[in-house]
Amino acid sequence: MKLTAQQKGILCTVLSAVCFATGGLLIKINTWSSFTINGVRSFFAVFVFLVYMIATKHPLKVNGKVLIGVVANSLMSLTFVMANKMTTAANAIVLQFTLPIYIMLLLWAFEKKKPDKVSVCSGLISFVGIMFFFLDSLSAGGMAGNILALISGFFYAVVFLIKRIPGSDFESSAILSFGLNFLVGIPFYLQETDWGMVNISTGILQGVIQIGLAYIFLNIALDKVPPVGASLISMIEPILNPTLVAIFYGEKIGPMSLVGAVIVLTSALFYNLKSTS
Repeated sequence: MKLTAQQKGILCTVLSAVCFATGGLLIKINTWSSFTINGVRSFFAVFVFLVYMIATKHPLKVNGKVLIGVVANSLMSLTFVMANKMTTAANAIVLQFTLPIYIMLLLWAFEKKKPDKVSVCSGLISFVGIMFFFLDSLSAGGMAGNILALISGFFYAVVFLIKRIPGSDFESSAILSFGLNFLVGIPFYLQETDWGMVNISTGILQGVIQIGLAYIFLNIALDKVPPVGASLISMIEPILNPTLVAIFYGEKIGPMSLVGAVIVLTSALFYNLKSTS
């Protein structure tokens, strides 16, 4: 059976979310610093994405709008790795998925699209959920990680909106950001003492699957599914990510954070369903 364009978009969004969801576990297992992990995985992601661009005959473009995407991609990636190192995987991914709030604010700021009552209510509910994460962190010591996850969520929202920026190019922004991540990590590679098989293999897997393939699927998806719809389907990620970490790494989410996760994800689901209805 031949899939319609929308069905292909939904499938690619799901595949992208599944690929991204492996990040929490692979980052936790790896003992390198955040800068080294981000740099090494980006090195391998460059080759994966380069093959894709060659196969699709997509030229590399460089301009101011592309560079905005480069910065957004790079900062989103680095802050997410740092958040995973400093707080639980569940906190990092769920707080990153406050991105509907950022999407709403960015559209308001740059497209003069004033948020409606649904958006405002969703944002307020998400804010309440976020407070539960920080209450948990008062005893767990993950405050900085939670803040980094929120920052990552902002830049993730920019990534989702790149294709809406006139003159931008998602593919070029992605591959250039991978290269930038690798270069930024160079001073940190020499400081690492453990270049064992576990660290190297998890670094490669992140580059190929969690970054390279995930971005390929996301790029295809955003051409066929609106950003809001894509963010709705992508909610598979904040569910699968901490589940994998809990099963294979033994990390548990705190009771307050669990309440916060339910509130934030419910808010995001409510926002996306109402926005697409």
